[in-house]
Amino acid sequence: MSLSVDVSSTLAYIQSRARFGVKPGLERILYLLNGLGSPHDRLRFVHVAGTNGKGSTCVYTAQILQAAGYRVGLYTSPYLTAFAERMSVNGDPITAFELVQFTEQVRRVAQTVEGNPLLEPTEFEVITAVSMLFFLARNVDLVVLETGLGGRYDATNVVWPEVCALTNVALDHTEILGKRVEEIAFDKSGIIKKKIPVFTGADSQALSVIERIANEQQSPLWVLSRDLHVVFEGSFGVRGQRFSYFGMRRDYLGLQTRMLGSHQLKNAAIALGLVEALRERGFAISDEAVRTGIATAKWPGRLEVIQEDPLVLLDGAHNPAAAHALAQALKDLAIDRFVLVIGVLGDKDIEGIVHAIIKDCVHIVVTEPDVPRAAPVERLKDVVLHHVGADVPVETVREVSSAVQRAVRLAKDLSLPLCIMGSLYTVAQAKAIFMQQAEGKYAREVEKQWQWDR
Repeated sequence: MSLSVDVSSTLAYIQSRARFGVKPGLERILYLLNGLGSPHDRLRFVHVAGTNGKGSTCVYTAQILQAAGYRVGLYTSPYLTAFAERMSVNGDPITAFELVQFTEQVRRVAQTVEGNPLLEPTEFEVITAVSMLFFLARNVDLVVLETGLGGRYDATNVVWPEVCALTNVALDHTEILGKRVEEIAFDKSGIIKKKIPVFTGADSQALSVIERIANEQQSPLWVLSRDLHVVFEGSFGVRGQRFSYFGMRRDYLGLQTRMLGSHQLKNAAIALGLVEALRERGFAISDEAVRTGIATAKWPGRLEVIQEDPLVLLDGAHNPAAAHALAQALKDLAIDRFVLVIGVLGDKDIEGIVHAIIKDCVHIVVTEPDVPRAAPVERLKDVVLHHVGADVPVETVREVSSAVQRAVRLAKDLSLPLCIMGSLYTVAQAKAIFMQQAEGKYAREVEKQWQWDR
């Protein structure tokens, strides 16, 4: 049997696992990991939770550690264009052979509880178990681990980290985590372990909950804008931005990052706090490594410049808080008029997302990502029309590829930037169009990327 067939059957097995609707708990992932010899107990971790920005924070942290000479595992979700993006070591993603090999080991353990609703693992639990085997086999020094959903009962919350972070807390996944910020903060604070340093950018009600739980766990807590400070320098541009960081015991002036938006400076500050704490726990991380890591970090699909003429920005903002951050970032870039392509998932706060981004749009193309959870274009258009004036044209183009082509023509004709947002699924499908046009290689890489309908 060919490796491509093995990969297809492996991905089919993973995808066949339940995604939602399973009773929250850590029993399933612990059963899997125990059956695999507890690989997580032989690894060291940085654990990151939060509503938005946790992926960027993980990437910043991993790049700094890599620049310091460490072998760094990185676990994030969801992927943008390639399943292999979910787990990598020093930027080298899991191979097809490794994926087949480790998933088979996980499957054998999972088979022993097949049909048992209390112990049969979910999709994310299977992938998390695979990642632990992968990182152990690659002999990493440290794993930067992003939670999937929430924290308290997330499959990643079986580790005892060196340090942890809760980037921020906002309303998202309310059907699972709770309908109030305080409830979501409580769930995410479940990653806080006894006497382990915690860093957060949360504020107000969420911060009160995090402070209480950190106090209960006797865990030192550092808060952005109280204990850690970041100051923007110069002017924003599509090629990057400069900032200075004032931390616990270290200050860094004139740092350069390729990531755009003031929200990314906050994510960088949380990462720098984590690195300070790691240094105090014995990790050798030079100032040069810090500067190199911050400068080289990139996170596709997050205010990504995919084309410059006309300027096209991709952003996976999928909740109101992320959409507000995107709107502010566009203002920072002096973009006060733009063409918008928007496609969202039906279970998100569509009203909140549209309200946050719509103000400066001069032409809107409503689309529908090709996934089962997508909001129908008719429903999304109704929401958009409720928020815009009669002078703003709104049109529907169901297929993302056609919507992008239409919007690029509009942006050229109007001499305006184009922003594509609303979901990482929308962004991934839009990015494929530009990859095809720019390099003509996307179709040839489908097997390598191991895609499925998510």
